[in-house]
Amino acid sequence: MRNTLNFLIIALIGTGMMLSSCIVSKKKYDTAVYNGKKSLDSLNQVFNKTVAGFNTATNALKSDNAAKDISIDSLNRENLKLSGDKEALNQSLINSINDYKEEKEKLSQKSRMADSLMNILVVQTALEDSAKTVSDSRKKELEAITSTFNKQFQGNNQSDVYAQVTGSNITITLSNDFLFKAQTTELSVKGSAILKKAAAVLDGYPNSRINVISNTDNNGQAKTLLELSVKRSAAVVSFFAANCTLACTAYTASGRGMYSPLASNANSDDKKKNRRTEIIIMVN
Repeated sequence: MRNTLNFLIIALIGTGMMLSSCIVSKKKYDTAVYNGKKSLDSLNQVFNKTVAGFNTATNALKSDNAAKDISIDSLNRENLKLSGDKEALNQSLINSINDYKEEKEKLSQKSRMADSLMNILVVQTALEDSAKTVSDSRKKELEAITSTFNKQFQGNNQSDVYAQVTGSNITITLSNDFLFKAQTTELSVKGSAILKKAAAVLDGYPNSRINVISNTDNNGQAKTLLELSVKRSAAVVSFFAANCTLACTAYTASGRGMYSPLASNANSDDKKKNRRTEIIIMVN
């Protein structure tokens, strides 16, 4: 465009020179120069408008492209956000499923524990009912069996282990200090030896049923003591199951923690009496 204008300017100047070289009147010459300038101004205006229009169109295109870039960036960010939300939702769903499975397992454990407690209650109720009425001949039979147990326990203090008739049953009471290693659920050497002798006597009465109940003093938290007593009862039952010919269904184990004391827990002697495990034997 600028080359065209330059050409026109040269042409006009040339024309002026030709006019000046010819013999023309000054008036015609001035008119020709005026018309040339006017044409040049008109062409400049057209050129300027064209350049302005081009710049406007270019700026509009740049603005449009910038707006599109912003829109694309916004869409990309939104896409990333949606992807993150999807991952978060998937993880939340997985966590919910895991929580559900965990709660289901806890409910199953509670159900099994309830069934076990119900079985213990049935056995304990049977033991209590059988203790209500005892004939003289039955009492003599139980006393004879009790005497057999105590003969097996000779050489040990009665404060550590002894057997006695309780209603229609026989109860062997053992001191936990004697039966278990200190502050554990593991049987001591002496405790294991005594239980083995008791198992030998029980082998002569294969239809017997046994309920093991462990107790503690009040030193400690109630929940911890209750758990300790349950584990100790289970340890005794496990020993009998491994060393006695009675059926596995003949045993039940329960713990009462500090909730069934023999004495007041007011002094060390009373506390020792309360730290005990009772093996209640229903002889058939």
